[in-house]
This record gives sequence, structure tokens and C-alpha cells, in this order.
Amino acid sequence: MTIFVYSSDWHYKVSILEREDGWSLDLKKTKFPHTFVKHDETDKFIQPYKGESEIYLAFIDGIEAGQLQIELQPFSKSLRVWDIDIWPDFKRRGIGQAFMELCGRRATELDARRIVLEVQSSNSKAIAFYKAMGFKLIGMDASCYRNDDVERGEVRLEMAIHL
Repeated sequence: MTIFVYSSDWHYKVSILEREDGWSLDLKKTKFPHTFVKHDETDKFIQPYKGESEIYLAFIDGIEAGQLQIELQPFSKSLRVWDIDIWPDFKRRGIGQAFMELCGRRATELDARRIVLEVQSSNSKAIAFYKAMGFKLIGMDASCYRNDDVERGEVRLEMAIHL
């Protein structure tokens, strides 16, 4: 099982305004009224929808410290980061950066045109990390997880690095 656990005091509040000539979208970093806590154990690491993924494990002093799951999606020439998880005791020790460097190498080797990933608008620490790694916002899904994602402050964001 993949266990997604994080807490956040901040999120990117999504506003969608329908106008006569289209829509306006706004994502503004906003403080949650109460700390948002995510604890989800519902997703198995290996799933058929994750295709022919490559799985990498990080170890520090012989102890498993994190995991990465990526897949080349040939139809879009994208390297999809399905999962990047660093165990709590090993955060802020360079593992995430090493995983992102590995993604860059694999993307080049596989002739991908970009690296893409999903992150929740409520996961402000992960968003800050991905931005520091060079990822840019490329899209969103305002009802991916539940019908009230916008109201709950947990909207699916897509981010990418174009190579």
C-alpha cells in the first residue's frame, strides 16, 4: 500500500468564475482555517492503471527511506511520476532531489518531452518542492477526488517540466 500522509496550514485556493466570454481561473495561496491533514491508505503502489512502471527505492544506511514510481507514457511522450514518497524520518535529506534527478535522466534516456506529476492543491510543501525543481502548473481537475474538491481545498493540480 502507498500511504499518503501530510499536513498543511496552506493551500492553493481555487476559484473558477464562468463569464459570458469564457472562464477565469485563480489559484491563490491561502491559509487553511485549521490544519489540513491527509492520511490515505487506499491506493496500492502497483496498480494496472500505472502501466509498465519502473519502481526505485532509496536507502540510507541500509534502511529503506523512500520510493519512486515512474512510467513512460508513449502516447504523449511524457514521463509520469506516479508516486514519490519519502518516509518521515528521512525527509529533508536530499532523497526527493535525487529522485527528481533520476526522473530527468530516465526522461532523457526514454526520449520523453516532459516530466509530469499530480499534486493536491492542499499539499503546499510538495508544491514548493516541485516549483524549486523547476515544475510549472499545466492544468487542474476541480472534481477529481470528490465533487466538493474546490470547497475542501484539495484540487488535483498537474505540474510538468518541459525538456
